[in-house]
Amino acid sequence: MSVRWGMMVQSIAQIERAAEAGFHCVQPIASFLFHLRGNAPAKLAALIKDRGVSCEVSAVPLPAEVRVTERGFNLYAWVEDLKKTIEFLSKLGCEKLVWSDGKARLLPIEGDQSGAKEQALQFLYLLCEAASERGMTVLVEPLGSRRTNFLNTLDDIRGILPLVGKENLAAAFSLRELAPIGLSAEALVSYGSLIQHVHFENPSTSERTRISPRAGDGYEYRPFLRALRRTDYSGVICLPEDADRPALLYCQQLWEEESQTERR
Repeated sequence: MSVRWGMMVQSIAQIERAAEAGFHCVQPIASFLFHLRGNAPAKLAALIKDRGVSCEVSAVPLPAEVRVTERGFNLYAWVEDLKKTIEFLSKLGCEKLVWSDGKARLLPIEGDQSGAKEQALQFLYLLCEAASERGMTVLVEPLGSRRTNFLNTLDDIRGILPLVGKENLAAAFSLRELAPIGLSAEALVSYGSLIQHVHFENPSTSERTRISPRAGDGYEYRPFLRALRRTDYSGVICLPEDADRPALLYCQQLWEEESQTERR
């Protein structure tokens, strides 16, 4: 069983840095993709090809201010706009789109939430349909209650699968969300077939940042990696934007040590 190590990126310079550090792939964040203009897409494609890094996973390229659940959200117009970026991403070899924006799916605090939920599910249906045309899977990341009030757990994600009714819909998961959603590392094993992408970060960081694991963190990362190994996970493990070669080597070492423990 093998994994690929990725790094989140928001600039051409970070792609260069990821390649130099030895990462297998990069994961563009939404704002980076949304603001690609002029010759930037061609430059990005050439750089990825030249540096030998893949782009098999990307964020769903929605601007930060967009609220899918908001009244007046132009569902069809936005999906048509997303199709253009999805087509570009497919040319880069992208296979998975990750929806990690909690604000985009916030439900109204007061009043009837059913309409907002239905609108979010319609968005996912159309997004899955557009992604399917390019051979991609859409992955929803469950987020704790401080980040959103909809699709907070892996059970929530599992519950919408029959409602959306698309086979190319699954989940991504982040180490930082274990505690906020009340899930233990051991319990993660039962969701192995649902999880198709992993974000690996220091979970003790602030609300708005993802910080890569470091040897001096003092956090015990092994239970999480051990649980992943028990699920036979073989996708991408993506580190945050601040990751460098020492962080990558540290994470790879932890993964390999768990692999050796498993074989004993």
